[in-house]
Amino acid sequence: MSERASPIRWSSYRNLVWVIPCVLLALLLRGVSIYQFAYPTGPDYGLHLLFAEQVLQTGALPDYAENYQLGLATWPLLPGGPLIFGIAAAVSGESVFSVIHVVLFFAVVEVIGTSALAYQVFRRTDAAAAAGAITAALPLLVDMMTWAGYPNLIAVSLFPICFAVWLRYWQTPNARWLLVLTLLLCGTASIHHLSTLWLVLTLGAFSVAHLLTAPRATLRRLIPLGIACAIVGLPIALDAIALTTQQDAAAVLTGSDRFDSTRVTWEIFARVITPMGLLLIAGVPLYLRSRQIDRASRLLIGALLLITLLFCFGWLFGLRFYYTRALYFLTLPIAFGGASLIIAWKQRALRWLTALVLIPAIAISGYVRAQTASAYFEIVTPDLIEAVTWLDEYSAPDDVIVTGTFFGFQLTHLIDRPHLAALTPDLISNAEILPLAADATAIMMGLDGMDSALLTHNVRFVVVRTRLPDIPDPDRSRRVMEAHPRLRLVFRNADALIYEVR
Repeated sequence: MSERASPIRWSSYRNLVWVIPCVLLALLLRGVSIYQFAYPTGPDYGLHLLFAEQVLQTGALPDYAENYQLGLATWPLLPGGPLIFGIAAAVSGESVFSVIHVVLFFAVVEVIGTSALAYQVFRRTDAAAAAGAITAALPLLVDMMTWAGYPNLIAVSLFPICFAVWLRYWQTPNARWLLVLTLLLCGTASIHHLSTLWLVLTLGAFSVAHLLTAPRATLRRLIPLGIACAIVGLPIALDAIALTTQQDAAAVLTGSDRFDSTRVTWEIFARVITPMGLLLIAGVPLYLRSRQIDRASRLLIGALLLITLLFCFGWLFGLRFYYTRALYFLTLPIAFGGASLIIAWKQRALRWLTALVLIPAIAISGYVRAQTASAYFEIVTPDLIEAVTWLDEYSAPDDVIVTGTFFGFQLTHLIDRPHLAALTPDLISNAEILPLAADATAIMMGLDGMDSALLTHNVRFVVVRTRLPDIPDPDRSRRVMEAHPRLRLVFRNADALIYEVR
């Protein structure tokens, strides 16, 4: 606790002009999923936009997702992420769908925030440049953009700023830093439930470590912060508690087996981090042992890495989780480990050589991932819009529509009809819709119970994607629909087949 780094003036950051190409690189890689196709890629933003639309229509936070899983699904999310799109739509006067590109702004926030945090921690321009460039180039959040995990991405992009201000407050616990930190933490915590969990556990581990070595000094910092966050963040805390209770989070984390298929494998790691991620992570011990970096800064990144690894490999000790989701919280440890690896060379020429080999290679991996994953997750297309327009014209407001997973999230905001989405259990956050998703899966796959599900839910139309990928397999779904005596093909185009239940 006695360690105090010499302060760095914020005005010093104006000299870091190299951050501009890092920002441009991040915008290029993450922009692929937004601008390469007619519409942004990914299934997940369909639900986020639906939430924002419900808020704009009613002026209140909704309890249930309109039409999604027959309107019986509670919202398994915190409101902050979708509200960003709602606010952008309200201010601009555009539809929520048309302002989705504002998510790219957070690529700028993350790169600048990581560079500023690295400059504050390392007190070296080359380390800050390396950390910013690695953050921009990594496939991790590029991959998240392609499947549209926007609230998660937005919250993670704010972590570097939160950590920078946390360290400032820890060094100088005055009222100014207390106010700024409280607003940052509460704002970030409102955006995404998993990100909030990571933030709380990381800062909690950091605080516990300091309590063990300097309890009085630590409490002098934590007590005012805790009081301020409790006052400002009370609505967020109540939402988080309600969400945890609704989803029975304790039972999921300890007893659910539906996430077993998401265990981290080398193939998954190499795809979203690149094999060179191992080399960069190998730089983390250099960071953690560095005598040039103050203890608080080392402990903070170490706590983030520890929490992430615990969730990545939780099955080894009975922790149930969507394990691969934990990988997306590795950006900061990888960036700081990579920066430590680069600046470890005493000769300037070797530092340049290492950076010029590593960072372009990572950026190439990021671009390849952006291209392949965007093509994989291209869901909303002009042909899908045509199919939705047909459905809107030829269906009644209470006609139930059944779809596979990829169309299931998007139809929520594209058409005002009740529908059922066939989801596998690992894709479901709110457990109350597991039976509904199982019924939709039985219909799409022709399983026992298909006819009963069609009758029970009064299904009128079944929409099958014409091309891979989808869940369940669309080729099987097509064969099931063609063989069923009560189903008749009534619409076809390049992306969708629509069958009517007779």
